[in-house]
Parts: sequence; structure tokens; C-alpha cells
Amino acid sequence: MQPATPSARLVEVFSSIQGEGVLAGRRQVFVRTYGCNLRCTYCDSPETLRETPSPAFCRVETQSGSGRFCTIPNPVSLHTLTHTVQSFLHEPHHSLSLTGGEPLLQARFWQCWLPQTAGWNLPVFLETNGMLPAHLQMVLPYISLVSMDYKAPSATGMPYEKSRDLQREFLQVASARQVYMKLVVTPHTSMEELDCAVQLLNEVYPIPALILQPVTPCGYETEPVQAQKLFAMHAHASRALPDVRIIPQLHKAMHLL
Repeated sequence: MQPATPSARLVEVFSSIQGEGVLAGRRQVFVRTYGCNLRCTYCDSPETLRETPSPAFCRVETQSGSGRFCTIPNPVSLHTLTHTVQSFLHEPHHSLSLTGGEPLLQARFWQCWLPQTAGWNLPVFLETNGMLPAHLQMVLPYISLVSMDYKAPSATGMPYEKSRDLQREFLQVASARQVYMKLVVTPHTSMEELDCAVQLLNEVYPIPALILQPVTPCGYETEPVQAQKLFAMHAHASRALPDVRIIPQLHKAMHLL
């Protein structure tokens, strides 16, 4: 019996600018996956969290920035995703973003699909919570840049001891590529949590950048973080790390996807 053709559960495919981290302002094609292994208080993609049933359709933006969509059936096949992404490439793009949810939950699909994108000259950017190092290993040959969120226990409810070893292993695997860490700072994020993130980065060489991203009020996080707290956290982290930046969500300020 032939193995089933891989397919992916997707929420949406669209073209926009990257609004977070070191690639903020770069034009990307985004492939947003369905499903996540965490529940963060500030999640701004709640449509990715319904575990059953999966969405019957994936949204595809018909024109960049238009807010108009058509739909394609889920799960999405290799051929259909290739055709869908190519429909945006008549305009120049910097890279392809795999985002979610948690895109590494569907690592076997990426293992089959990403080799087909090699001729596009489009670097692949992975946005991930850093909890699935073995899954990252499966797709690493096709990834150019990794954005790993450090998930503070105050936002996830997960004890630090449980996530620390996974994220350390993840960073060790990801260090074979360009990688940076992002910490979403909420009014509840503590200096102790920042120290844990800094410690993880100091265990990996070369030390990647740390992005402090002030939360955009969303979900259970209804209040913004104060500037004084951001400055204090930046100063504290910068005493131990060479590259610490405060970068808010640019796409939210511009009212873009």
C-alpha cells in the first residue's frame, strides 16, 4: 500500500510585512498552520487553537492588503500549497514565513513540501515556540532563520523546569542556522523570567539576539506594558547579552494581517 500523500491543516495564506523581530518591515508570504501545543495568555491567533474539529477551509488572501479572501479545502495538499504560494510571487518578497499556531507540529508535511520551494530563491523563516527540538531537526536543512519565542511561565502556566531542557535543546539545534529569541513582555513578566531567558541564550554559542516585544493587548492580556518596565528589562538583559532590542508588533500598528 502506498503511503498517504502528505497534507497540512492550515488557517490562512497571505502576503504582508513581517511585523515582529529582526525581519520587521520585510515583505513575506505567510503560511499560518492550525494547532498549537501551548495556551498563551496573549495569543493573537486564537483561530489556531481549536484542536477538534479542524477547520474545513483555509483562507487565502486574493490581493495583498485587501482583506478579501477565497477559501480552499483543508487539509491542503502539497500541490495546492505550492500553487497558492506561487500566486503571490509576481511581486518581490524577502522570504516565506511558517507561522501558527505551532508550525512544527506538522513537520512531516514541511519535510515533503519545502524541497519543492528550493527554486524560488525565497529563504524560509520559522516562527516557533521552541518546544519541539526533534521536529526542528527534521526540517532544519530547509530553514534559513528561526524566531524562537521564550514562553514565560506567567504567560503559559508551564513550569520553567518543564520547558527549560526542551528550549535549551531547541536552541542548540537551531544554532546551526541564524536564530534569535523573542520574549513577549506583559505586565506580569518578571525579572526572574527574563533572567531565565538570558541564561538560556548564554548557554548557546554564538549568542543570538534577544527581542523584547511589548504585548499588544489581546486575549487575557488587556493592559499594555509600561515603558519604564521595558527600559528596565532592556538594561538588565543588556548587561549580559550583546544584542537586546525592543521591537513592538509593527503590523498591529499598521492594521495589517
